[in-house]
Amino acid sequence: MDTRLIWDDDKKGFTRIFSEEKIEKVNPIEYYKKVELEKRALGLRDILYAQNPFLTSLLDDNFFEKKAKDILGDFFDQFEKIEVPQNFLKLLETTKKSVQVKLLKGQSLNPDQLMALIFKSYEDFGMVYSRYLFEKLSNGIDPKDVPTIIHIKDDGKVKTVGETKMTVGQLNNVIRYRKSIVSHFFEKDEDWHCLFVTYASMRGEENWKNGQPHFHYISNAFGISKEDFIKSMENGNYIATPVHIDLLDYGNQLE
Repeated sequence: MDTRLIWDDDKKGFTRIFSEEKIEKVNPIEYYKKVELEKRALGLRDILYAQNPFLTSLLDDNFFEKKAKDILGDFFDQFEKIEVPQNFLKLLETTKKSVQVKLLKGQSLNPDQLMALIFKSYEDFGMVYSRYLFEKLSNGIDPKDVPTIIHIKDDGKVKTVGETKMTVGQLNNVIRYRKSIVSHFFEKDEDWHCLFVTYASMRGEENWKNGQPHFHYISNAFGISKEDFIKSMENGNYIATPVHIDLLDYGNQLE
């Protein structure tokens, strides 16, 4: 996991950024538990540092890790109690495209069900997990001109950190028109399944059920290699798939 602590331009506040553009063939249960522990331990350190830098310097990593474990408690145990729609579990045992398409017709997932599915795919089906984040800026935008952070607030105001000569309108366009895709792969031997979602879909800007956010689905049964499909996402023009799965309750997941 990559992380950066970025101070605001006025040095009165800061943002902690966690990023992981590529996760490949991991045990997802161990991975997510480790990442959440690291994130929360760092968050606790950051909060204490902002209040008392000297005291923070006297405490080691074990102190913050123990506090983070106490806060997490049985957080991940909750996902074992979440019921995953049966068609998704049957999907992981299916190698025929026609059956896969039929199983997913009219289906939906919320973020908590997706996480439960990720865990069950490993625990019950022995599948390793991969996740890739792809982002491509619109043509004509030089990444050097983009500030370190762009935050568009709920009221439409734009906050930036770092030098930039871009106008408010240009900053809005950077965010709105970038092509961003998050893909989740479930893999075992030569078989793989992929659920992926675009930021445009999550904003309600794709042509599906009047803007209903949704996942797309594709697998090796569609006659494409994982490598070729990844390349299509990197280019910002993913290979089309007719399977859409409604994404429900985004933003209301377990905390």
